[in-house]
Amino acid sequence: MNRIFILLTLLVFTACSQSEKQEAPSSATLTTKIDALLDADMYTDALELLGDQAESQEVLKLREKTHLNYGLFLEYRNNAVTDMRDKMTTAMYQYIEVLKINRNNEKAITEVEQILGIYSTFPNRQPDPEVMEELEKLGF
Repeated sequence: MNRIFILLTLLVFTACSQSEKQEAPSSATLTTKIDALLDADMYTDALELLGDQAESQEVLKLREKTHLNYGLFLEYRNNAVTDMRDKMTTAMYQYIEVLKINRNNEKAITEVEQILGIYSTFPNRQPDPEVMEELEKLGF
């Protein structure tokens, strides 16, 4: 009888410890959640999560990071869009969002300059007028 009691007690403790482990991811920090979404290329989900947060320095940094990574994904790794103009336009919008948060983000500046440099090699070609308007506001 004692053995059955001990066995049942061990089973209860084991079950409780396993349920704690399953709840741990839901209590993860915002940074950890965003990093996991970025690792999975789930940028719109990450931006949606950040949009639900109160404005803070941490949220701004995470939003900057998310937009930058989203832009890089769209520019270099997005195989769903094959038209280069569409790729560059959508990436530029993400870099613009980065620069609205931090005008000194060197990676975003470099990517914008690179894309503008590519456009300059084609006659009669330039980014969408809306993109150019936003870039002019940012000093490009």
